[in-house]
Amino acid sequence: MKAVIAFVILSPFFLYFLFQPSVERTLQYRDQVLQKKAYEAAHLVALDGRLTEEVKEEIIGQLEKAYFRRDKIDLKGPAIAVTRGEIIEVSLQYPQGPTQIFNLFGSDEERDYYYPITIMSEYIEERP
Repeated sequence: MKAVIAFVILSPFFLYFLFQPSVERTLQYRDQVLQKKAYEAAHLVALDGRLTEEVKEEIIGQLEKAYFRRDKIDLKGPAIAVTRGEIIEVSLQYPQGPTQIFNLFGSDEERDYYYPITIMSEYIEERP
């Protein structure tokens, strides 16, 4: 009986130490993928001078292939073309989800991955 009680008391600790490193590694990998795609989106937006639907679909499609939910991806940028030399602000946001196996004290608050990027526009208007 003592062994059963000890197992019941210690099993949450075993589960935590067994699975928490995997959760943290997954969060780190997601962070790296989202950061890379945010920079890629910023460079594509800089070339076009604005966030076009093609660029948005390309980035969101690539993230969807990496198992991110399409409806939760928030990619923002300028809708009107910005000429060369002006500053463009592009941001990518995605909800982080739970970061702890056990939320014992309510300390696992909801956060978002958020990547604001400022880049200079490379767009040159074509003149007739």
